[in-house]
Amino acid sequence: MQLRIPLLYILLCLVLAGLIHIAAVLALPGLAPKNAWARLVPLGPANTMIQIPPLTPGNEVMPMMAPDVRYAFCRFDLADGPVRLKGSVPNDLWMIAFYTPEGDNFYTVPGADMKSAQLDLVIALADQAVAEAGVDAPEDADELFVVKSPAREGVAIIRAPLSGPSRIARAEDALKATVCSQLKK
Repeated sequence: MQLRIPLLYILLCLVLAGLIHIAAVLALPGLAPKNAWARLVPLGPANTMIQIPPLTPGNEVMPMMAPDVRYAFCRFDLADGPVRLKGSVPNDLWMIAFYTPEGDNFYTVPGADMKSAQLDLVIALADQAVAEAGVDAPEDADELFVVKSPAREGVAIIRAPLSGPSRIARAEDALKATVCSQLKK
């Protein structure tokens, strides 16, 4: 006796399998025990610039980090007001990216798009007032730029690619000199 399975049942099984696959893929980031936020929190306090040590095999803070790049990050908390990120950007290859704790990128600034080699920006919530440059702004705010965050907490990551071994010290010094702190009123 030959068993015949109607074509409709086969199609329904394929559609169901596809839906289960899509649901599993979308649920994985929320179920991951050690997402990027969970890996960065223990490295230091909020509103402080933290330089990630040079990468070695098996000693990466997060997966997929490039060994020829130096990284620093500021885990910001806007509960007490805006946070200021200030430093220098030695070359056009640098990039600053802002993420929510869930990993959503809400703003990115490539070094090539910066008007000067000096980085000076303020991270604030949409409802937090920040004085514009030149009007009750901090004295040294010539090129103050405001980034509106969709979340109270987040992380700003500076990515500094090395354009050769002789540039390592310069990149590391620039990252060490970068400051992330509460905006003074």
